[in-house]
Amino acid sequence: MTLRHRFGIMLVTLLGVGPLMVSSGMAADGGALYRGKCAMCHGPAGAGRPGTFPPLAGRVGLLVGNSDGKAYLAAVLLNGLHGPITVEGQSYKGYMPSFRALSDDDIAAVLAYAASLGSGGTSAGISAQDVAPMRGTPLDVTAVQAKRAALQASHVIP
Repeated sequence: MTLRHRFGIMLVTLLGVGPLMVSSGMAADGGALYRGKCAMCHGPAGAGRPGTFPPLAGRVGLLVGNSDGKAYLAAVLLNGLHGPITVEGQSYKGYMPSFRALSDDDIAAVLAYAASLGSGGTSAGISAQDVAPMRGTPLDVTAVQAKRAALQASHVIP
């Protein structure tokens, strides 16, 4: 990547329009996307905010190791999620908007980065090909919550 491209990415990231401006020929930077789109709610290290936004650190990595978990995570990013959820015995009632405007590559990159949080920096294997099938059928919050409940029942989500 040239210095000009790096400067351009840095500039648009600082302006908050990075995902809209990054050329499809450039690899998505999951860390930059996470800091710009997720960290304000889930925290820079993915620890979450009590009662509102659940922790991601140490949890997303568990889900990306399972094909149904990858599909669920892609569905959450593409469709958003709100309403009560329980994580590790704690109740959360935040609102996560849809990030459908991001490309499949961007969503895969941010999920891979989130999966590395709390795991010593190891990035998990998730690709745009894992995200693409979920983009075709928009889901309402009830359907996303049903996917979550099914994964909890099958112990994919601990």
